[in-house]
Amino acid sequence: MENKYTEVLSQLSDEKVKYAQLHSKQQEVDNLISQKNIEIGLLKDQIRELKEKNELVSLTNQFREEIAKLGKIVKIGGIHENNPTKSEVETGEVPTTPLPNINIETTPKTETIDFPDPCPRDQKETRVLREIKLPGSDPFEVVCRSDSEVGSGWLNVYRKVPISHKFNRTYEDYERGFGDVETDFFGQFFIGLNRLHRLISGKPHEVRLYTSMEIRCDNFVVGDRSEGYKVKSIANCNEPDWISPKPGSKFSTFDRDEDGVPGRNLANEEGYGWWFNPGMSPENDGIYMYIRRTN
Repeated sequence: MENKYTEVLSQLSDEKVKYAQLHSKQQEVDNLISQKNIEIGLLKDQIRELKEKNELVSLTNQFREEIAKLGKIVKIGGIHENNPTKSEVETGEVPTTPLPNINIETTPKTETIDFPDPCPRDQKETRVLREIKLPGSDPFEVVCRSDSEVGSGWLNVYRKVPISHKFNRTYEDYERGFGDVETDFFGQFFIGLNRLHRLISGKPHEVRLYTSMEIRCDNFVVGDRSEGYKVKSIANCNEPDWISPKPGSKFSTFDRDEDGVPGRNLANEEGYGWWFNPGMSPENDGIYMYIRRTN
């Protein structure tokens, strides 16, 4: 009996070892799947952006052709006593002077704009997906947040989960914005530097920042593209923390080092874009940023 008992214990020990090995393998597989899902998400974003760029190029060429035809029609009006013929309009085979190159402005110049508050103060739901439109731009979606502690009217502009690879983007990507706007708390996106500047250029705004703690500051103002989207104003922060942007800090990415730290590129080291500055000791932590009008 003792021998049998010892044999059973030995088999049980072997099974425990096998289980531990299988559990370790399962964890490796789960980690690999998680990593591949992140890579797939990044590839989807890149494919979508490439499609958008191709569509923009196609539309630009089309606009050039149409404007060239219109220029020829206008030129005809100064040469002929009567209107141009149908064949001349369709073919464009009329004498004219070359048109100048068309400069497509990718970022509006700095301007003070006023528009309805995108996130209502009477919102009851925790998170609501809303569509807003800035003057002179296409509509886009934002997430408005409300809770009992901080109130309503908060617009989510930056949402990064810890150790995320999705935010290791170019300066151009950060300027335009990226990611999937959704009400899921773990969805990742950035509204875009150009939109952020325009949203807070007309009215005073406060800002809430979350990492390992909550930071709340007043009078948050971000400059335009010509100013490097620098923090022009931020005041009365309730807690000192590395994440709080300092006045004068420009937005920095791995391909546009604006952190002011000689010999280092903090955006490249940390894997995301931010308003880094020489006194910062950043972390690759989750970052959640909300803005709200104060008037």
